[in-house]
Amino acid sequence: MYLLAKTFFSISRKLSRDNALTLGETIGSMFWKLGYRKKVIFKNLEIAFPEKSTEWKEKIGEKSLQNIGRTLVEFPKIPDYLRNNEMEKVFFIEEGEEILKEKGGKIIVSAHIGNWELGGAGLSWRYGKIVSLAYRIKNRKLNNLITKIREDSGMKIIFHDQPLKDFVKALREGMTIVFLVDQNALRHRGVFVDFFSLPASTVSFPAKLSAKYGYPIIFSYQYYDLKSKTYRGIVKNLEVIDTKDVKSVVQAYTNEVEKAIRKHPEQYFWVHKRWKTRPEGELENLYT
Repeated sequence: MYLLAKTFFSISRKLSRDNALTLGETIGSMFWKLGYRKKVIFKNLEIAFPEKSTEWKEKIGEKSLQNIGRTLVEFPKIPDYLRNNEMEKVFFIEEGEEILKEKGGKIIVSAHIGNWELGGAGLSWRYGKIVSLAYRIKNRKLNNLITKIREDSGMKIIFHDQPLKDFVKALREGMTIVFLVDQNALRHRGVFVDFFSLPASTVSFPAKLSAKYGYPIIFSYQYYDLKSKTYRGIVKNLEVIDTKDVKSVVQAYTNEVEKAIRKHPEQYFWVHKRWKTRPEGELENLYT
C-alpha cells in the first residue's frame, strides 16, 4: 500500500492541475463502474434522501467518487501550491473570514465535503496556527508519508491517541484545532444525535473540550466550484444556547454538517458507513 501510494502521489505531482483533476474524476468514474462500495453509497443516500429517484442517486454516487478522486490527486500537490504561490488561485474564503481573524484559541468542526485536505491547508495558509486532528495509519511508512505532506502543507498534526494536555496546550497558545466530525463514532467515543432524521453516533470530543475549557466552536467547510475550479470556504459561528450541554453542541454541529451536505450532496463522502453504530437495543445492521 505504501509503494502504491508513493507512486500515485509522485505521478499526481508531476501533472498539471487540470490534468490531475481530470485524472481524479476519471478514476472516480472508473471505481463507480466497478461497483466500489456502491451498496454503502446507495444505503446512505436512501437514508439521507429517501424522496430522490434512483437515477438521481446514481448521478450523486458517481460524482461523489469523482470528488474523492479529485481529492486524492490534489493532496500531494498542496505543498507545491504553497511553494509556487498558487494557493491564492485555488482557495478562497467565501463567507465568515472575519471569524477566523479573531484572536485566541478556537475549535473548528468540519466534514468530508469538497477537498478537506486542501481546505485545512488553505486555512493554515491564510490565517496560520492550524492544528489538525489525525488518526494514525497502521502502516508506519504510509502514515509518515501522509503526515509529511500535511505538515509540508502548513498544518501541525495532533494524533487522536495523544494526551488531552496536548490539545489544551495548542488552544492556550492561540492555535485553532480542526476536527472532522461527520464519521461514525464508536459508542464510547460519541453521542447519538439526529442526522438526516436517523440517530447517528457522533464524535463528542470537540464539544467536551469546548465545554470544559471555554473555547468557542466554529463550523467550517469548503466546496468545489466546477466552473472556476476553485475551493470556496464557508465559516460560521456555532449557535448553541447552552455551550456546556455536550449533546446540544454535538447536535448543533451535526445540523450544520447536514445543511452543508444538502447544498453539495455530490461532494460528500458517501462511501463511509455513517450509521453503522446503532443505539443499544437496536440490533439491525443497516449495511447488510
